[in-house]
Amino acid sequence: MPTRRLSSFGDAWERRLGRYPGDWVFASLLLLLVAAGSATAGIVAGRDTEATGGPRTIVATSPVVPAPPAPPEPTLGTTTAAAPRPAAPRPTKTQKAKPKIAAWPAASGYTVVIASIPGRGTGLADATAKAKEALARGIRGAGVLDSGKFASLHPGYYVVFAGVYPTLERAQTAAHSVASKYPNAYARQVTR
Repeated sequence: MPTRRLSSFGDAWERRLGRYPGDWVFASLLLLLVAAGSATAGIVAGRDTEATGGPRTIVATSPVVPAPPAPPEPTLGTTTAAAPRPAAPRPTKTQKAKPKIAAWPAASGYTVVIASIPGRGTGLADATAKAKEALARGIRGAGVLDSGKFASLHPGYYVVFAGVYPTLERAQTAAHSVASKYPNAYARQVTR
């Protein structure tokens, strides 16, 4: 009988089952266990990266546009008297006052979301600049709201919106008209 590496184990195996397959079986079983463990770890890791169950939130973002630099501070020079400033021209009927950023009303409704800007850092300033840009581009009723104050919105963002509508259909119609200037705009319900 040839000598085995695991001779006492091989003899016991042979007495019990009648035939000993060889020492290579153990290496194969060890390799099979390692492969099964690796596959299980890969599956578990893949599940951890997927979103948890529940509603998904889609957040449309726009590129952040930096604010223009502040004007230089005036230097204090000589003590000569400053020349009087000419009076600002009064607006005439042909001049229109600049539209103001809209505030969200006390009631719930539907709107067109132009952008959602993360609330950290300069988020409020960036959102306000985006709303002013929308007003300058002819979007009426543009404003900014804090998503954390509304139950239907994901908290942590400043939402740049355009208009308040009583129905989803009217908000969707408005979103189509805004799409030429803001292609990522979409209709959304806003509830308190």
